[in-house]
Amino acid sequence: MDAKNRATVPSEWLGEEGEVLYMLPAQNGSYLNVIPAAEFAAQEETLKAKVPDGEWRKIMRKIFAPARRIEPDKQGRILIPDDFCKEVGLSANITFAGVKNSFEVWDAEKWSSGSEPETELSEESRKALEALGY
Repeated sequence: MDAKNRATVPSEWLGEEGEVLYMLPAQNGSYLNVIPAAEFAAQEETLKAKVPDGEWRKIMRKIFAPARRIEPDKQGRILIPDDFCKEVGLSANITFAGVKNSFEVWDAEKWSSGSEPETELSEESRKALEALGY
């Protein structure tokens, strides 16, 4: 990440030029989620179908209010908001981690030290991964 908080995203993770992404801090504050607009909208629809009407607005606010619209420039760089950098403790050295239809932005030291809170998986999750050959 450069001095202006711009980071170059691996090209295979970017869609068409001008595609909008949404960035938001993870609930545990360890990293930033970066989600394509179409996936972000799909998540909203999934939540709408699962959350009771009276709580839908509260849930949407909790998840989507902190999100920021991000548009990669022609060089494939994204601007990471300064407050997000502070919130998750990003330094100049960052790591991208692909996660299905989205990706995460981690401080490289946090990533390499394995300080992710979710590192410990339940027995059920480990067995599911093993069944898939991971």
